Amino acid sequence: FDGPQFRYEYRNVHSQLIVPPLEISGGPLLGWNAIHRLYMYVNYGHNSLIVVGGPASLLFINSNVINTDGGYDLEPKWITGPYERQAAAEGTPFAACAATLPGPGTQVHGAAISSLPREAISYYETGDVSVVFEIPSGEGRVLFLGFDFTEPVIPWVHALIA
Repeated sequence: FDGPQFRYEYRNVHSQLIVPPLEISGGPLLGWNAIHRLYMYVNYGHNSLIVVGGPASLLFINSNVINTDGGYDLEPKWITGPYERQAAAEGTPFAACAATLPGPGTQVHGAAISSLPREAISYYETGDVSVVFEIPSGEGRVLFLGFDFTEPVIPWVHALIA
């Protein structure tokens, strides 16, 4: 995020950046310049930051993605699936996805719904855990899909493509 490629990337418009599943301690802790560029990428230019994976990926959001209020405090949480599509998915690309997403083993993690920011939109959830959600931020958004993609489970692949 602090290299020459992202110095160009953060000026893009209408683009998507996917952060792959992270396994150890929330991934990289970015320096101020990289955090600022990531902020500019998400908040200007109608871009989407798509973060996939489990607890470490949520910690990446908490540690590196800032907003006008400072940042996020998403609480990683696990619950068995399946995960049901919510009414908020209507009118979005998720409306064409499966009505439920499977929860194979421990490959799916989410965030406690109570820890989502007020403006967040939960697309798939079970109980008090959201496994697919969007946080609008400025002109862009942060999108989280709580699947680690160690295996290509078709409904989850469709959700990622949506």
